[in-house]
Amino acid sequence: MGGHRAGELASALAVVAIEQFTLNTFKWFFDANGAEAQRVLTQFQTALRQADARILEESTAHPELRGMGTTLTMAFQLDAQLCVVHVGDSRAYLYGDNELYQLTHDDTLIAEMLRGGAVQPEQVAQHRLRHVITNVVGGNEAVVNVEAHALEVHAGERLLLCSDGLTEMVTDDAIADVLGSEADPEATCTKLLA
Repeated sequence: MGGHRAGELASALAVVAIEQFTLNTFKWFFDANGAEAQRVLTQFQTALRQADARILEESTAHPELRGMGTTLTMAFQLDAQLCVVHVGDSRAYLYGDNELYQLTHDDTLIAEMLRGGAVQPEQVAQHRLRHVITNVVGGNEAVVNVEAHALEVHAGERLLLCSDGLTEMVTDDAIADVLGSEADPEATCTKLLA
């Protein structure tokens, strides 16, 4: 979490915990069907919960790290099935048929207010609470709510995983324009960063 205590350490701990879980306990040979995709999602949810516990363990052992946390959005493709897990305000998008679809929901106070009708869409960009994250891996509580989706993907569709560093600066329309006009993934990322 940018601007928060030890966010870079929390991110590194989450990556290592998920990598260890994946390498040590994940079943790597799958049948490509909807039931298998649901099992993959369940495994990744468990991995994120273990990462959450690892970060909380580290912050308990080192009080100066108390409250450290990270957002996390990841995807795994299983033939035509795309499995996405998410916590926080980073996002997963799918681009296809000249349309950009946000696959994940922002875990922020302002997003909750927007869904509840307390604010209007045009108020979000300048609202003072827009960066208050309500769900992270780590943080101050041992409760992480892992959003998980399995969906079918089709040839030509593109997946974008990004942080709010992109979505705060670039509109969805501009993101869609870049995804629609540039075929090379590296060049696409370079244009989005620019």
